[in-house]
Amino acid sequence: MRIAFAGLATTYHPDVDAQLLRDRAITELVVWGDEDGSFAARHGARPVRSLEELVAAGPDAAVVTCRPRAVPEVVRRLAEAGIPVFVTKPAVGTAADLDRLDQVVETASTPVTTCSVLRFAPAVRRLAETVRAMEGGAASDVLGVRVTVRHSVAAYLSPERRWLDDPAEGGGTLATMGLHGVELASAVLGPGLDAHWASRSVRVHRGSLSEDTGVIALAWPDGRYGLVEVLGATDEDRYEVAVHTRQGTRTAALTGDEDDPFETFGYAGTVDAFLGGVREGRAAVPWTTTREVLGAVVDARNSAFPAVSRADPPGTAPRRR
Repeated sequence: MRIAFAGLATTYHPDVDAQLLRDRAITELVVWGDEDGSFAARHGARPVRSLEELVAAGPDAAVVTCRPRAVPEVVRRLAEAGIPVFVTKPAVGTAADLDRLDQVVETASTPVTTCSVLRFAPAVRRLAETVRAMEGGAASDVLGVRVTVRHSVAAYLSPERRWLDDPAEGGGTLATMGLHGVELASAVLGPGLDAHWASRSVRVHRGSLSEDTGVIALAWPDGRYGLVEVLGATDEDRYEVAVHTRQGTRTAALTGDEDDPFETFGYAGTVDAFLGGVREGRAAVPWTTTREVLGAVVDARNSAFPAVSRADPPGTAPRRR
């Protein structure tokens, strides 16, 4: 199987994905956007000079790792060539990005997947199975979910990664880190969520263009609720999920203390889910579910920081779907 990497934004994910793909005996990696050749050298990938060359290489699937504004057009070109796509986080930074990507996916003839890797973390999947089993008996027993995302934003303040902190490009902390929290809420409580409000603040990292703390409130049509705490003013890398029921609270925690953090945080599970979907001709996560998560994130972004994009007029209200 030949896997292509389309664009290399300055995030942690492309290197992890490439390593995991190599571990799974992928026969060839092809990369476009490796300006200094370092990615190709690290992972034995074959570099190409353009997106056209990447398509002409005939990959079986592609990992799109470019910045959000470029994502819709890159996905469109790959999908038109019949190449299944996985888009690494963040796939969108603004409502305008999401609208463009939504239009592309609706007409794509091949599956398009994008999600937080935490959706496929083993502890999260076990908690989701427990919740589904409980709801099979009495849905009213599940009251809501609280997700705490602890991840320092310090790295996003460096010049090469500053775009992630920009609300008009990467979406800022409420989007890049909030996505993980909303995805976790969706993973354990299922589809149907909507963002109702959000708040943001800068508590420690005064140089941030966005925020280092935030809260997103979610709700489901049946009355279940979700609360996502985004704590970027921290030195920890930890994710906590607490599902509240009438009988008590079921929890899952993801930390970097385990022997295999790629497995613990869901990187490995995400790669396996994507490759499985490619072989079966489906997305690893249905677009309807993904669209809910991304829509909730950009609605929260707009609620807390209305002038989120030069493409969105100031005062843009959260969109309801």
